[in-house]
Amino acid sequence: MLGEVSVCKIFTFDSAHQLIGHKGKCSNLHGHTYKLEVVLKGKPLAVEGHSDEGFVADFSDIKATVQERLVDHLDHAFLAMGNEPVLETLKNTGSKVALLSFRTTVENMSAYIAYTLKQASLPLYSVKLWETPTSWAEVLAADIPAEGPSYRLNGGCDCE
Repeated sequence: MLGEVSVCKIFTFDSAHQLIGHKGKCSNLHGHTYKLEVVLKGKPLAVEGHSDEGFVADFSDIKATVQERLVDHLDHAFLAMGNEPVLETLKNTGSKVALLSFRTTVENMSAYIAYTLKQASLPLYSVKLWETPTSWAEVLAADIPAEGPSYRLNGGCDCE
């Protein structure tokens, strides 16, 4: 739409996961340093004298929302579907676990993140989640249904 601007805020977080039944080495417990790109799109605020005049969204507000709703929950956590053999041991030892109840592929994680940020009423355009420096998945906010994404039950990751 005419006059709209896209803005992007980038985050990183470290997490572990295990893809049970995957044909490759990602069936082993392993971790990633994820890079998350959150793109918002809208018309900059045009209220003269308002603190946020000229902004689609203040970067500090974006940061606070993404940190609170996602990064704080996922960073240095074991991302679990719930079927991982190591899950009970992690819980019993007080390790941080994010029980997501879906297969923790980068595709599913991207959809989960997009849905979570849409629920926060951000003018979300897209989410790009990098699993390795050369591999990512992107989800457009418009492709996420109001009732939430349909998660894929099979798939893998790029364990470079």
